[in-house]
Amino acid sequence: MAIKVLALVMIGCLSTAPVSAAEVRVFCAGAVEPGLVALSDAFTRETGNVVRLTAGVPAALRQRVEAGEAPDVLIAPPRVMDALVQAGKVKAEGRALVARVGVGVLVRKGAPLPDISSPERLKQTLLSAESLVYNRASTGTYFERILDRLGVAEQVKAKSVRYADGVSVLEHVLSGTGREVGIGAITEIKEYEPKGLTLVGPLPGELQNYTSYVAGVVSAAAAPDLGAGFIRFVTSPAAKAAFSATGAQ
Repeated sequence: MAIKVLALVMIGCLSTAPVSAAEVRVFCAGAVEPGLVALSDAFTRETGNVVRLTAGVPAALRQRVEAGEAPDVLIAPPRVMDALVQAGKVKAEGRALVARVGVGVLVRKGAPLPDISSPERLKQTLLSAESLVYNRASTGTYFERILDRLGVAEQVKAKSVRYADGVSVLEHVLSGTGREVGIGAITEIKEYEPKGLTLVGPLPGELQNYTSYVAGVVSAAAAPDLGAGFIRFVTSPAAKAAFSATGAQ
């Protein structure tokens, strides 16, 4: 129902519908994929144009674009976009903020919910967990700093399990013993809740970090105008509802 309303509200975000269907290729960070899936469907219904969405770790997407791949749109953290703009791979003009995503704590469904209500309670949870599971992307890099800040980095090192991406973290906790504590992007955790995970909650306010995701048109895009139209669509005020529903801001 929400997506139907969204589609109706967003009519007019693009000037005109195309005479024949075209395709817009989009590379995006995994943390914003859930919201983009809903918006891509709405975009296709409204315009008739098909969205080919490819999600991945921002660093890996950057490498693919640097190596010559040319989607029409890239959605990644500002540091990735800035580097690609400087390299001439992404256009400087027309970039826009898509959403920002916080860090959350997860466990397998049915497992006792750990107390993460304060930095001290989170510290005790991390120390008592059987294992900690987090990624090597932006969320995991930030969590490393949290471990240092809490003074437990060395104490939990031996029981920490790292993966390249957030999905692998979620799959590990999903198939684990139920005594693991995972760290991930809130949007990715919420997407996995129907599969058997529980979002315990966001990191305590004093420790929370939000990663911003920016969209830009790739310089060698096959359909730059269509890409720019897609960016306007997913960054319009009406699109915020789709991202909010997934836990993004």
